[in-house]
Amino acid sequence: MDTPADQRQVFARLEELSPAMANMSEGSYANFKSRIRKVFRLAHGRAFNPRSRYPLTGEWGALQATLDVRTQRSTSRLFHFAARHGVLPEQMSDALLERFVAHLRDEAMIGNWLGTLRENIKVWNRLAASRDDLPFLMPPPVKRTPYWIAFEEWPEGLREEVMALLHRFANPNIFMGRKVRKLSPNTVQQYRHMIATLVSAMVGDGVPLARLNSLAVALHPDHVARALAFLAARGGGIVTATMMQMMIRVRVIAGMCNLPEEQREELEAISYNLEENAPPERKRRYMASKNRVLLDRIEHDKRFAALVFTLPDRLASEARAKEDKRSAPALMRTALAIHLLLTCSMRRENLVNLERGRSIKRIGQPPDHKWIIDLTPEEVKNGQELRHELEGPTVELLEEYLADWRSRLCAKPNSWLFPGPDGERIDPRTMAVAVQAQSRRVLGVAISPHQFRHISADSFLQAHPDKLDQISEHLGHRDRNTTRYYYARSKQKQASRAYRKHVLKLHDEATRYLVRHGRKRRHSDGSDEL
Repeated sequence: MDTPADQRQVFARLEELSPAMANMSEGSYANFKSRIRKVFRLAHGRAFNPRSRYPLTGEWGALQATLDVRTQRSTSRLFHFAARHGVLPEQMSDALLERFVAHLRDEAMIGNWLGTLRENIKVWNRLAASRDDLPFLMPPPVKRTPYWIAFEEWPEGLREEVMALLHRFANPNIFMGRKVRKLSPNTVQQYRHMIATLVSAMVGDGVPLARLNSLAVALHPDHVARALAFLAARGGGIVTATMMQMMIRVRVIAGMCNLPEEQREELEAISYNLEENAPPERKRRYMASKNRVLLDRIEHDKRFAALVFTLPDRLASEARAKEDKRSAPALMRTALAIHLLLTCSMRRENLVNLERGRSIKRIGQPPDHKWIIDLTPEEVKNGQELRHELEGPTVELLEEYLADWRSRLCAKPNSWLFPGPDGERIDPRTMAVAVQAQSRRVLGVAISPHQFRHISADSFLQAHPDKLDQISEHLGHRDRNTTRYYYARSKQKQASRAYRKHVLKLHDEATRYLVRHGRKRRHSDGSDEL
């Protein structure tokens, strides 16, 4: 009410606020700002999509055709803007960038327009470095002073210990007297990045780099506390999810480095304090409210639940009905993807990484054959080996997709179950967008791939509340507490429902007893008897 209806002033004001001040989650606050941008676009008559109105042709179209899908997405806005203003690729300049900035900020009204600008320039300059005919563009200056210290500059002792630690993570000694597991390359890289971030933050807060000559010194509680304070100050004074994840891994490394018990207890206290002072949405893992709302609706709205579980059938039927249309193969792909999400409770990354003959394969010959999905520990997020045997309708849909539809999605030879047009696996974001778009169109609610995982697990526990361990094995959770954090609501609700039925049964039995044996009689002394 106190801010003029000017988009720059409105968004400048919104950036000064936090979701917590509005009693909103980060996602809800982001959605709110997105709707405000839409209002301004409508008010200024800019509701159209310039990328669809100005398709890329000529030199821009030819240049885009040489890029992979990810690079096309990263440069899409810049390409369309330049083509719309009649600028050729070899004529790109910093002067055009100034107009591009105004477009992002005032016309497209992109929330993080500076981040979008940096990404476009970074990808463009990477492209220019591989060609002789494209000019380089000047990125905007960095607002914050960089604090990162290159690994090569660290003290030799610290470098050697970190490399040895990462080697232990990637190649654990299975003959040790305690349980060990091999970490995936991505997880090992995350540990390396986390250690580098902490060391750089310590130095940024004033700890001399030469003093950090070993992991034991770097992980001293005083140094860790200074690093976290430095990172919090750079992040606006808040406890981030990354900081909380750092402390989990710091405690793991502290145990492996045999830090004194007193120091490990101090690190545990730091971790506890972080969680206690974190924003509500970043505290201990519980199911997000939007997921609980979705699961409650499925539980209580039988028609909606029926539509959710038959969504793959409907999409497959639609694809068959319009078989000659260009969109039909993608529709059948989405139908199969949702079917696998429901029956196997797969994560999105595992879904798009399925390869014929390796992670999804046929065993035996028809009609006695079986289809198996095998996921190795290296492929699964938490290092658990998973196997799913496909049955009935799942096999029928899979074999129809392989026989009639998959080749229409990509003409290039490849082994991916869900290939992209370039012969590589489909981009996970593309799959997620397709799943959400089709579920929104049919159900009126956009359901993400991970929400289908929640739906399958929760529906099983609704019917079998005493089998939490069984669904934990199915989902591939290493820790039963992970399953309990997210899905114990089903077990508690079923237990409460059984308790209420028991109490009501006792009430009915007592009522019938009194009807059969008559009402109570009161004696003169005030006592009662039946």
